[in-house]
Order: sequence, then C-alpha cells, then structure tokens
Amino acid sequence: MKKYHLSLATATALAFALAACGEPDVAETDSSAVEDSAVEDDVSEVADYDPSGRDYTLNEEAQARRDAFDEGAFQDEYGSYRDEIMSEQVRLIDEGAGEDQDPAEAQAASEPRDPQTNMRARENMTFSYLDRNDDGQLSVAEYAIWAIPLDPTEPKPNDENAPYVTADQANKAADSFFYYDRDGDTYLSQSEFSAARTGADVG
Repeated sequence: MKKYHLSLATATALAFALAACGEPDVAETDSSAVEDSAVEDDVSEVADYDPSGRDYTLNEEAQARRDAFDEGAFQDEYGSYRDEIMSEQVRLIDEGAGEDQDPAEAQAASEPRDPQTNMRARENMTFSYLDRNDDGQLSVAEYAIWAIPLDPTEPKPNDENAPYVTADQANKAADSFFYYDRDGDTYLSQSEFSAARTGADVG
C-alpha cells in the first residue's frame, strides 16, 4: 500500500513537472515560427508593384520633363509595340535569344502567355522583353507595357471599348516613369526600372 502511495505521489509529481515544463512555450515558439514562415512565403509571392496605385511628387526638373511628355507620340509607339507583341512568334526562347541569354529571361520566355493577347504575365516581363528596340533602355511606351498591362486588342467600333491606353492611364504611367528617371535622360535604365518594379521610394 505504501508502495502504491509512493507511486501515486511520484506520478502526480511527474504530471505537475511535465505541466510546468514549457509545453506552452514550445507551442508559442512553433506558432510564431510558422507565422514568420508564412509571412516570408507571402512576401515571396507578392506580384509586381502597381505604379498606378500612388501619386508621385516630382522635383522641378522631373516635372519639366513630365510636362514635355507627348501623349500622341506615346500612343503611336505603344500601339506599334502592342501590334508587335500580338504578332510575334512565341517560342521557348524569344527571338534573338542565344547561348549568352540571361537564364532569368530564358525562364520567363518559356512561361505560357495569355492565349488571347500573347502578352506575358507582368512578373515575366523582363527588362529585355520590354526593351523592344534593344537599345538598353526603356522609353515611356516600353515601360508602359509593364506599367499598364492591358489586353492589346483592337477597340470595338463606335468607341464601345476604351482606346488601347486611356489618357488617364498614359498620364499615370508618365508620372511614375519620370519619378524613377533619376538621371533625367528621359529613359529608364535597368536599375531605374528595378526601383519602379518594387515601388521603391527614391524621392
């Protein structure tokens, strides 16, 4: 009987000891670790920044360049790129690709495109894909392919659909373009485009 009482006492003491052992702490640690992991996963899956979602404050020089923006010329250039995108042959490796092609571009080029428009998803629009004339920099119209990811389709008769790019969309794209054109050459370099792509505050 005495042995039984000792065993019961020992078992009770062990139960209290186990209850006091940091089980809740372990659960809290595991929970926060899972939350941190989930946040990291969410961040890694965030789509490209949408430059039309904010207002841009331009310095005096950038504003002067922005004021000189020619929307008519922009629409013509954008329209030619739109037509080019619609008609270009889609292959595993884009036109002009070779052994020296950037692996990231090769991967992006191999991703499926929209069957209706032939456009890449925004996250697969690499700098070289946007640089339609291969001059190593982006014009406002080239930048707009990414900044205004529209379906490049013909508007219906009698203005049933909006034009390819509305005046408001063109102006929003121009605002962000001239904000990120930090060297003032009216083109975006690869690093300037990278800043736009992530929505960096460069003011």
